[in-house]
Amino acid sequence: MALVTVSELKKYMDITLSNTQEQGVQLVIDGLHSEMESYLRRPIEQTAYTETHVVANHAHGVPTNSFFYDYSLDTTNAPVSMIQPPYVFYAANSPVVSVASLTIRPQTQATATAQEEGRDFVVRKYGVDLFRAFANDVVTVTYTGGLDGSTIKMMKLLILRAATREVQNMHDDVVGLKDLETRNVAPMQTGFLDAELQSLRRYRRVRVA
Repeated sequence: MALVTVSELKKYMDITLSNTQEQGVQLVIDGLHSEMESYLRRPIEQTAYTETHVVANHAHGVPTNSFFYDYSLDTTNAPVSMIQPPYVFYAANSPVVSVASLTIRPQTQATATAQEEGRDFVVRKYGVDLFRAFANDVVTVTYTGGLDGSTIKMMKLLILRAATREVQNMHDDVVGLKDLETRNVAPMQTGFLDAELQSLRRYRRVRVA
């Protein structure tokens, strides 16, 4: 579902459209919606997603002597204890709003174990911190993620502005063909203007890798 509807665009432009024109306008709106998400690298509507990750091989425990003291100085030859840092599950569609379910299945087992929020994992905007995930475990997460574009009024306004330019171009072309003469109307730029995209930079997802 697009953030802007055909009905909203008709009200914004104060125009009437035929059924065929409405179908064309819907394509324009869907395209602009996708273009904005591509630029921001994240959804602009909150949706449910399910992702499966395999914990990397290098996710191993580390010796606690790196945190407390040097066990090599211990003449009792006490065993070195290990600690497992949290495994970070980076969601493809951030920010993460909530997690409906999370399971972990060791590759050597056929059954996955459900994890409990607060005890086994913590939800972050970028994903999930897992406390009981080990190398090669299969992690499956069902979550709701994405920006709540309906509360960010400028997103809807930018789509309306860009759609208006493209619909106006379509209208001028059609009227010119019907009149069988050139209307000498300079075509408006289609898509988003650079200045419009710059105004969205604060919402753009920055990927480290």
